[in-house]
Amino acid sequence: MFRFLIRSALIVPLAAGTFAASAAEEKKQTSGRWTMGVAGGTAHQFSTGLDKGGDFNVSSWFVRPSIGYSWDRKTGVALALSGGETYYGFSGSSGLAGGEPWGRIRDLRVSLPIRFTPMEDVDVFIIPSIRTNAEAGASLDDGRTEGMIAGAMWQITDKFAIGPGAGWFSQLGDDSKIFPVLLIDWQITDQLSLSTGRGLGASQGGGLTLGWKANERLSFGLSGRYEWVRFRLDNRGPAPGGIGQDVGFPLVASVEYSFGPMASISGFAGVKFAGELEIEDRNGKTLDSSDYDLAPMAGFAFRMRF
Repeated sequence: MFRFLIRSALIVPLAAGTFAASAAEEKKQTSGRWTMGVAGGTAHQFSTGLDKGGDFNVSSWFVRPSIGYSWDRKTGVALALSGGETYYGFSGSSGLAGGEPWGRIRDLRVSLPIRFTPMEDVDVFIIPSIRTNAEAGASLDDGRTEGMIAGAMWQITDKFAIGPGAGWFSQLGDDSKIFPVLLIDWQITDQLSLSTGRGLGASQGGGLTLGWKANERLSFGLSGRYEWVRFRLDNRGPAPGGIGQDVGFPLVASVEYSFGPMASISGFAGVKFAGELEIEDRNGKTLDSSDYDLAPMAGFAFRMRF
């Protein structure tokens, strides 16, 4: 029940983060010009115990080049490509599915964020995307899913914007999912803000972030989100051609240093709780699952624009 409540509360900020990230990038663009950028990072989830015995750790990296064009400060389109890998290391023969249900997972994504303003103080977003998550040795096509998020934000005051939206995504071995989206961007004070924003580097996903800007260069944040990752398995493990799943709730503190409007680096550390691993057959029927203990995590990311 606790995991269900977490998922229900955080799935909206998770989806909304995609909008907020796209909006931030578009606002930085100069009217009538092309822009390019690249982001990347790495994260490590330290070894933690599985309820069924044994333990595991996770290491990941990603890189995301992008190119966009803006007709004005509120109208633009971008193409973002993302590639990365996540490495699961298991130990202990009594754990999930015999101790080593999967290993290296590949993650590839393509998205096309579109942003425009149909009327004053209203921003509209449409973001179609395709992604594939598959274990090394499995077909990338077998791990492919598609989806789209669309919504709008109303600028209620110069410091507060809010709006609704909806998302649709296909799922590996499961029915497509439709969910509501709530967007918020609240500048509480000159230094303090609350918003649905992008995830930190390789940690993946957006969430709800409380941010504090110490000065023009240095800022801090506290972020929480629900994280749900599904991927196609190879034909050599305990569930040939099956599906792996990793869910949980990361809560992280972050620090970001900006070198100017074109580049920044950030680091984060925190803990992932309410975590669960699950293994399914190729049709989505659960074969085995295990909760896992609190998992410390840390990492860093960078962003550059040209």
